[in-house]
Parts: sequence; structure tokens; C-alpha cells
Amino acid sequence: MKSNQSKAKQVSIMAMTAALFAIFFYLSKLISLPTFTFLYLPIILLGVIPIWFGWGGLIGSMLGAYIGGVYVESLPLHLAWVEVTTVVIIYALNWLLIPRFAAEAKTLKGLIVLGSVYALSLLVGTIAILWQFVAVGLFPAEIAWPLLPGTFALNLPIVIIACPALIRAISPRLHAWGVYAGGFAGWRARKATPNPL
Repeated sequence: MKSNQSKAKQVSIMAMTAALFAIFFYLSKLISLPTFTFLYLPIILLGVIPIWFGWGGLIGSMLGAYIGGVYVESLPLHLAWVEVTTVVIIYALNWLLIPRFAAEAKTLKGLIVLGSVYALSLLVGTIAILWQFVAVGLFPAEIAWPLLPGTFALNLPIVIIACPALIRAISPRLHAWGVYAGGFAGWRARKATPNPL
């Protein structure tokens, strides 16, 4: 029974994450080129979902990124994978680099570390998506690389302000519901602790 409940939770998390990601992607269309969104609102989800849901959130984020690439950025079906690889990069950086003390966003030191990790993952993710767009021929390099500073500057304040606020507001509720992952360090600590019989 517990295994079925756990699988049901994971499937629910994947579906909810995919839906939220697609919605946030759609809202990003406010400031965009035909195949590129300057305002990348899913970065908010990529800042909190790794902490909240771990691996289940990654799968949902990947599905939502593909949907957003196809329906929002109008990428061809065979090229929408560029959004998925960018999500994997940002998600992995956030999940692996955010330490336990920063995952709660309660102390000044935690907020500084959280903001630093978010800045790094946003920069690397923005470089990755632009590089992929150039590599597959969606943008020429002379158009893609000048977009980097503006895209980074537009999205950085959003992620640095929104993510800690969401973490503080929603994490306690997720703890109570038993679906909180707590980042990679918390997930690893729980896996290392044997379950009592």
C-alpha cells in the first residue's frame, strides 16, 4: 500500500510540475522573440522545485520545458529538446549546489548562498540555451550572444526575490504533507538513514 501511495505522489508531482512549468512558460511569452523568451518565468520553478520535490520534479520540469518549447517558443518538435537540456542543467545545479542550511532561506548567510547559486545556475543556463540555439541554427551567433546580458539581468532579480519568498511560504506546508525533498543533501541523508521496521 505504501509503495502505491509513494508512486501516486511521484506521478502527481510530475504532472503538477509539468503543468506549472507550461503555464509559467506561457506567461513568459509577454517578452519574447518568435523562438526565444527573454523573460523566463520557469526559472522561479527551477529555483524551488529541486528543493521541494527532488527527482520527481525534474521529470515534470522536463515535460513542461518540452511543451513550452513547442507551444510558446514555436520550436520544431525535433528541436524542442534544447529547452529540456537547459532545464536539466539549471535543475541539477540548483539541486546539487544548494546546501541544507540555505534550502530553508531563513538566515542572511543562507539567502546569500541561495542567491549566489541561483545567479550561477541562471548564467550557465542562459549560456547553454543560447549556445544550443546557435548550434542547431535557430539563431546566428551575432544575434544570440548580445542577448545574454539583458536576459540574465532581467531574470536575476525575479529568481532572487521570488524563490526565497516561495521557499519560506510553502516549504513548511510541504514538510507537513511529507513531500518535501530538501535538496540533494537532504535527499541523500534520508537515503542513508535506514527505515525503522
